[in-house]
Amino acid sequence: MFKVRKTPCALNKTVYDEDKESFNCQKSVSKVYHCIQDDGKRLGEICIQYVWVQPNYCPEYNTEANALNVVPCNVSTGSCPKKQFQSNEVYKYPACLNSSIAGDVNVSKENITPLSWIFVVAGASVLISLLLVSCVLYKIWLKKRNQKEDEESLRPLLLLNGLKEPFYKSAAFHEGVNFIKNRGKLLCLVGQWGSGKTSTAKQVYNSFINTHPVIIQHSSTFDVGYQPVIFDGALLKEITNVEKDQLREKIKTLFENMLRSEPRPFIIITLDEDMKHLYGFIKSLIPCEDDVRFINLTKKLTKGDRIQILDSQFKVFSPNKNFSKVEQLALKGTGHSLGYPETCALFSRCSAFQKIGPVVFCNRPLRYLKRQLEDMHYSEDSKKFLMLVYMSLNQMEIDFDTTNDMLNEILKSCQCGINKNDNSKTKQMKSLGTKLRNIGDELNDSIFKSTLEEKDRHREYMTSLLSNEFVVKDADTSNYRLQHAVIKRMALIVFGTYHFDKLLEFSKQEDLKGWVKEKKINCIPCKRLRDMKPVLEVKQDQWMQFQEKLRKASI
Repeated sequence: MFKVRKTPCALNKTVYDEDKESFNCQKSVSKVYHCIQDDGKRLGEICIQYVWVQPNYCPEYNTEANALNVVPCNVSTGSCPKKQFQSNEVYKYPACLNSSIAGDVNVSKENITPLSWIFVVAGASVLISLLLVSCVLYKIWLKKRNQKEDEESLRPLLLLNGLKEPFYKSAAFHEGVNFIKNRGKLLCLVGQWGSGKTSTAKQVYNSFINTHPVIIQHSSTFDVGYQPVIFDGALLKEITNVEKDQLREKIKTLFENMLRSEPRPFIIITLDEDMKHLYGFIKSLIPCEDDVRFINLTKKLTKGDRIQILDSQFKVFSPNKNFSKVEQLALKGTGHSLGYPETCALFSRCSAFQKIGPVVFCNRPLRYLKRQLEDMHYSEDSKKFLMLVYMSLNQMEIDFDTTNDMLNEILKSCQCGINKNDNSKTKQMKSLGTKLRNIGDELNDSIFKSTLEEKDRHREYMTSLLSNEFVVKDADTSNYRLQHAVIKRMALIVFGTYHFDKLLEFSKQEDLKGWVKEKKINCIPCKRLRDMKPVLEVKQDQWMQFQEKLRKASI
């Protein structure tokens, strides 16, 4: 319970420790003593779980939610924090404890004497002049704003050409690092789709190993080496007992190898929330259960984490926009269908989602992502949509230094860009089909021309087909990749909705496994009020086509 103080909070460790001792918090790992400001600008004491606070932010107790939030530091109250800190150490930063509220300013009124007609005319002239100047300045501002919006539309791709993707070190990250520091051997990061399992695993890995992480995506293809590895979604739900035994032996050998070469041998496994049936098997990979730690990223997310994850994304991709207008995404959004970090990434990178509103988008991100991709499919950006489809079918990436024959085939054979409301589609389809075939032929020709000029022209054209909000570039390479697997899934769902035969033609069995379903007749009335499931529902004849493809692939 928050106890309001009549005296200021401590501003040094000695007094802080005395206050902490007298307040007598229960000895608990999760609850520690705080002397902190609440959302009503009152100073008080409470025993509560700490949160990590980013530079230039302050912790604040939310009385309604009974939780800690983080808010921007008021520079006018003193020197703001310059580095990340735990909320219970706020005594080190007086600026976070000395917030002031500006009072009303009383302005004395004077008697106004009547003005002569000369002053009236002069005043009117000044007002007219100011109005004209304001109009001119408004036009200049409007022009600059449009230029700024154009720059921001390119910002995601331009930034990530030279910078790392933003990552906030959450409470789960710090728990994972501390676990391995204390000689933990197997860290299992659990969470829903888009909860940041892969990025957190890589960041924890790089806290100990200064090389690119060794990523294992299929347990059956794992070759034993001498350094820590990340099993990123590598364990299948239906893993057989034989495969379990084989993997157990390989991991035993891996730890024997690492003990000879690594000061801290460890492995990291990422697991979906619906795979709890594998917990027992994962524990059996290590002789001592105390050396295994499961961290659920979804459940570990504090309110402070939520605000700062959104802030870390938003200040990179929308630095000129007001964060307070989107902060409700962190405070009120539910986000059951997609993990919070990925929801923040999509929202921050795409201006169309920001126009929808933070809370509305956060509650149904998959539905709005699908709608955005459908709009691309039907618009002049149709070729950009087809580029996303190609990357989705090409391990989520494209390398402009290699030939991309399948992309040319997709561009030539798939007819997009048709207005949904136009009944005379046949003529448009033929026209668009001809255009896309011509584009594909030109691309095909340019690939095989040896002159640097043609290659540069080809690269420039291909780059223009990339969607800035959904694509990132690997540093120091010619390789571009999709920002997240959710973009792959939703792009293929939209593509399969309108071009199912082409989806079957260009895809591999593993591309479609688990998310193509036969459409059921029963319909729930409130279904549209919830977010969609990331599946492609097809008619019976299409389902038969799909089953035939799987049958042929298994032969």
